[in-house]
Amino acid sequence: MFNKHLMRLNPWLIFVIALTGLLSYPATRTFAVGKPPESRADFAAYKGESFSVIIRGKSGKAWSKSVSLKIIDISEPRSKEGVTEQFSVRFQGPADYPLEKAVYTFEQAKTGRFSLFLEQADADAKGRYYQATFNLLK
Repeated sequence: MFNKHLMRLNPWLIFVIALTGLLSYPATRTFAVGKPPESRADFAAYKGESFSVIIRGKSGKAWSKSVSLKIIDISEPRSKEGVTEQFSVRFQGPADYPLEKAVYTFEQAKTGRFSLFLEQADADAKGRYYQATFNLLK
């Protein structure tokens, strides 16, 4: 029924609707109940939990996959003259799939989607370890 009415719409309107994401595949759309982590305390609440990290193809290639990263540590906060709060969050991921230093989209049912810049910090037989560093104004 929806498709029948859609065919009667102006082609420009269809183009605008497609650009806004209203016609995107439903499996890729998520509606979070919670909010993305924005502070050290927020990340500490998710310590030990896993997040799906969406990896997109390079150079405009239309593919994506996801890997699971688990929060294993949140550093103690450091304060610079009481104005900023500095801390880092360490994640553990699979040993067989390295991630490059880049911005990645994280997703979890409790937080929805959010982006973080990750860089690899270490690797061992158990997996690869990544770090996101924060320098937040208080």
